[in-house]
Amino acid sequence: MADRQRSSRRFLGPWVIVIALFVIGSLLLILLDTQYKNTPIKEAVAGPLRAVIILIVGSVIARVVETRLLARSLTSLPPRHRTIASFAIRLLLYFGITLAVFAGLGIGLSSFLFGGAFLTVVLGLAGQSMLSNLFGGIWLVLFQPFQVSDSISFVTWQYPVLMPSFPHEILKPTYSGRVIDINLMYTTIVTDDGERLVLPNGILAQAAIINRSRSGARKVTVRFDAPLDLSPNDLKTKLLSDLGTWDRPPTLELSDIGVTNYSARVTVWSRDSDERVRDRILQSAWKAISQLREKEGQSTDS
Repeated sequence: MADRQRSSRRFLGPWVIVIALFVIGSLLLILLDTQYKNTPIKEAVAGPLRAVIILIVGSVIARVVETRLLARSLTSLPPRHRTIASFAIRLLLYFGITLAVFAGLGIGLSSFLFGGAFLTVVLGLAGQSMLSNLFGGIWLVLFQPFQVSDSISFVTWQYPVLMPSFPHEILKPTYSGRVIDINLMYTTIVTDDGERLVLPNGILAQAAIINRSRSGARKVTVRFDAPLDLSPNDLKTKLLSDLGTWDRPPTLELSDIGVTNYSARVTVWSRDSDERVRDRILQSAWKAISQLREKEGQSTDS
């Protein structure tokens, strides 16, 4: 019984706040209209004040709806439906606040939508970051390259591949993490390092995205150097034995040879992050090289 009462209070609490804010805002607007009624400066003063009141009260209500109501009301939906519903509600909510602010300034709906001033503003801001992020968010929600709770890696067109100075494979400067929210302007990701990364939707709409939750196993290649006096066949046998099983059988091939060492390339297929795969392969390579060197030293001593 007590748990039901607490649950009921948690559910009704945000609605009480929303209703209270709506009533307070309405009373302030009525008081403002009464104060400046039949005065020559009514529209010059009352209009902007009315718009400010609507903007402040509407923003607080929107914040309560986002943080309190949406987070609890949509938890039972599948991730895809939850993302679409949350984004649509936010879009309608802020669009309604915008219309209300313009109405407070005395600008009607038809003037807002079809007036020359509105078209001028839209065309002027079309290339700016705000509308770029808004349209990017709509794009992400409609076409779903990822959804909330997916693990993704992404790289934007501004960042080419990296050629390392040490002879390893080509590196892709990706960010990786789990998506926890997609709102009107930004997408929030918790990275593999545990940091919260807030990204503009306009950037993600142009990025190359790897959805690790959907892609399954992928190829990871790691190169390392080994002393020339170690047999590549012995190294291959010991290393692949230590690596164990993967989604596909791992392979080891020679990729280069020098005066004192040679480079080996290990290829595996895995669903894990690249960093963990590299660590596992390099740990096994170090172990295999150490054991072979130790065995070679014992043979020399005998």
